[in-house]
Amino acid sequence: MDLSNVLDFVRSAIGGVLAVLGLCFIFGGELGKLRFPDFYSRVHAAALSDVLGAALVAWALAVLANDAALSVRCALLGLLIFASGPVMKHLVASAAYSAGLSPVTGAYTAPRPGGTA
Repeated sequence: MDLSNVLDFVRSAIGGVLAVLGLCFIFGGELGKLRFPDFYSRVHAAALSDVLGAALVAWALAVLANDAALSVRCALLGLLIFASGPVMKHLVASAAYSAGLSPVTGAYTAPRPGGTA
């Protein structure tokens, strides 16, 4: 085994770990969006996990890219997603609040399956 094969294996392993980690964050955010009771908590789940997951996937693509220019572009895309994602989620939540959508207050009880509506 020569050094280039070992470096390709290490690069592939790091890229794969970053991609799987990013997909796990995205999956967790999707579960949060399905489970949380109101719009604002769903936006919070999306802001935290989906942004980090998408940035990790972009950074995984940067590690796995064979071209240096493509790698730099993917890394910068990951930074852009990481920096602008929470700002966009904040703007969406602010617009919803300005439009009159009120958050759930008090104790929340989830509806039971098979219960009467």
